[in-house]
Amino acid sequence: MGSSIKISAVICSYNRARFVIDAVESIFNQDFDKNSFEVVVIDNNSTDNTLELLEKYKEEHPQYYFRFYTEEQQGVAYTRNRCVTESVGQIVAYLDDDSVAQPGWLKSIADFFDAHPEVYSLGGKIVPVFLTDIPDWYSKYFFGLVGNFDQGPVVKRLTGVRYPCGANMAFRRKVFEEIGYFNTDLGRKGGGLLANEEKDIYLRILEANHEVYYLPHVWVLHKVESNKFDKAYVRRHSMGIGGGEKLRLKGNLAGQVLKFVEYVMKWGYAVLYGVGFIFKGQWSKFVMLERFRWWVIMGFLYPERAN
Repeated sequence: MGSSIKISAVICSYNRARFVIDAVESIFNQDFDKNSFEVVVIDNNSTDNTLELLEKYKEEHPQYYFRFYTEEQQGVAYTRNRCVTESVGQIVAYLDDDSVAQPGWLKSIADFFDAHPEVYSLGGKIVPVFLTDIPDWYSKYFFGLVGNFDQGPVVKRLTGVRYPCGANMAFRRKVFEEIGYFNTDLGRKGGGLLANEEKDIYLRILEANHEVYYLPHVWVLHKVESNKFDKAYVRRHSMGIGGGEKLRLKGNLAGQVLKFVEYVMKWGYAVLYGVGFIFKGQWSKFVMLERFRWWVIMGFLYPERAN
């Protein structure tokens, strides 16, 4: 099998039995040679019936190149790394277990890498599908909370201010051979919401002077449940951003000082541009924006609380 596989489409999963099969099927439903790709799911100790559903799917589709494994070390970074070691394709394309790849996803990834041998990684648009009512405090500043990623309608090179998101990103295998794997000190672990394992690997790719691109036509739908709008969850998510950044900069005192100053300045900026919400009578948007910035700072100062 290995010699014929061009792309390994990989899914990290944790307690998403209600969605994971839809994610798998969205890949196998692609208009792409079934002998040229595989789907590998790495389960991270789910306590629901994820494994039973994956086993059933495998039994019902023996014609597919489909495999699944359990990663016993808890954490999304461990799971992302296991995706690499268990897969065989020269391209490793990540899809979240609550996302659905849209038509042309595999072909567009393969074609772009073929046409641009200098590109090490790419990502695409992520469109949220809200399965619940959107709260009145929600604004564009919370796009990261729901996985909304849109860098416009044209293909562009990404230089570090923005970088692809885990629900829709692809790498050449040589990234992991040359740059290294995902940092297992970062990222979510079970119910913890630490972040930045994606940011860390992308910054390492860019620091090595390799190219990363955004492709708007490589797009997925991302399902958003009501728990994403629970204010306690938002607080933990926000603190996870700050906490993940503190750990990413571990041992770099100057970097930590600069990041802290940046976060404080962003909080100040948030007060200024949040005034626009007040003028519009959108007090709840202003309050949550300020809380978000404050929680990020608290997570940075106390990363242990982000778990």
